[in-house]
Amino acid sequence: MDGEDRSKETVGSDAVEVDWSRRSFLIGTSSVLAASAIALFESSNIAKAFSALNGLQVDSGLTKVYQQDYYYIPNQMTWRVGTPMTLHIHNLSPTHFHEMQIGRGGFQRDPNYYTDLRIQFNEDFWDGVPVTIKEEHAVDNLVTNKAIVTSIPKPGPWLITAPGNGNFSPTLRPGGSISLTFTVPNKPGIWEYGCFVQGFIHYADGMKGTINILPA
Repeated sequence: MDGEDRSKETVGSDAVEVDWSRRSFLIGTSSVLAASAIALFESSNIAKAFSALNGLQVDSGLTKVYQQDYYYIPNQMTWRVGTPMTLHIHNLSPTHFHEMQIGRGGFQRDPNYYTDLRIQFNEDFWDGVPVTIKEEHAVDNLVTNKAIVTSIPKPGPWLITAPGNGNFSPTLRPGGSISLTFTVPNKPGIWEYGCFVQGFIHYADGMKGTINILPA
């Protein structure tokens, strides 16, 4: 046997000679390769995307949020007070307008309707927050409410600056996008984001997510 540890393994009715030293080498090599692949995956942008999806990673810098019919990717995020951020929102739907309100404290209801039509959150996350619009494409409207807004793109009819038109909310046409740069304000706790387009239908169909804001 030339000093090698060979033995026989029975498969069905046949005896098969197995080179265990070779098998051990292959298994060991496969394990090392698998561990290397896992380590590479954990440090990759794909892994960061999965972490962000589950709210496991504290977001900073550029954070992308994608809108579809009827959900957000990610649907959970974690922010920290005092962190500079650029929130890039992109509507991937080919047919529907979508918005992204951030708020908490229940809902405000439209008094003009007899049905339970919810139009926005009771508390607007963006109240008093300085925010810069870095870029915009196919924005239908952006209600500033009480946010302190600076727009690098030339403001068009889409920018509604007067308070009283609802909570801060960019509404994007199909394929539209917008980038908002800001520093996470001192508003720790759980916040929610959602789309109230079409009389609360999008939100009711699952288009919502949560943001856990950690203290500084």
